[in-house]
Amino acid sequence: MVETLNETVNLVEIEASRLRDFLKRLDEAAWSQDSSCEGWSVADVAAHLSAGANSWAASIGRAVNGDSGPPAGQTPLAAGERGSEVINQSAISYRQEAGARLMENFSAGYDVLRQSLAQLKEKDWDKPCYHRRGPMPIRDFVALRVQELAVHGWDIRWGIDKSAELGEESLGLLAGRVPRWLRTAFMPGLDLPVPVRYRFDIAGPVAINQDVMVTGREFQIETQAKGEADTVFGCGTGNYILLIYGRLDVDQASHDGRLNITGSMEQAVNFNAWFKGF
Repeated sequence: MVETLNETVNLVEIEASRLRDFLKRLDEAAWSQDSSCEGWSVADVAAHLSAGANSWAASIGRAVNGDSGPPAGQTPLAAGERGSEVINQSAISYRQEAGARLMENFSAGYDVLRQSLAQLKEKDWDKPCYHRRGPMPIRDFVALRVQELAVHGWDIRWGIDKSAELGEESLGLLAGRVPRWLRTAFMPGLDLPVPVRYRFDIAGPVAINQDVMVTGREFQIETQAKGEADTVFGCGTGNYILLIYGRLDVDQASHDGRLNITGSMEQAVNFNAWFKGF
């Protein structure tokens, strides 16, 4: 499913508003709860998203004017480099600096981003925009903000409620971004004697029938799953996204009923090792 400009922009507003409403209800103790991101509190994740609103708006503004280069003081990530450590420290620093103004900053940041997105025209959609992994079309850059809000919003809600689910509105967009995410998240290991085939049998609300075959050094996605698979994951689209994006521990998710696993449980658990969240 390919979203239009208006649809993608609307998803940013839906996810930002959902999270803003949730954060407004939190007391001081809740802000310090652990999120699902290891080493990050709820406040740290909110700070990361708040800072991202401002930087995203600035990058989009530059891209519209033909500038897809990095802002002053930033350099793109090298091939294969994971930006987690830098992101971790910048989020914590932003949270410490914002202090009691974090909620205010979050709301203000997404007001600025909303204004920036409202000015986009269809002709801007394919203009290259700076991202630390390399320039990408504005259409992908805005979709990535939906991903950040949806998945990190879940990270925050999970810190308060372990039964938290992803919102249904963005599932189609997130499912469409799975191949791109898997390429980023894949952690090559030793060669396997034979490839391992993972199957995803997802009935809805966004139906998915695909295989991911891992050889050890690489993987490939087959969109029309067929034949025998080593492990089959059955679940709703939301839990499929959470697994793919490294948010579900296979063992725990199976115990909790988020995943229905048939075939090799050993290989199912190994999926967490091949594809890491950030």
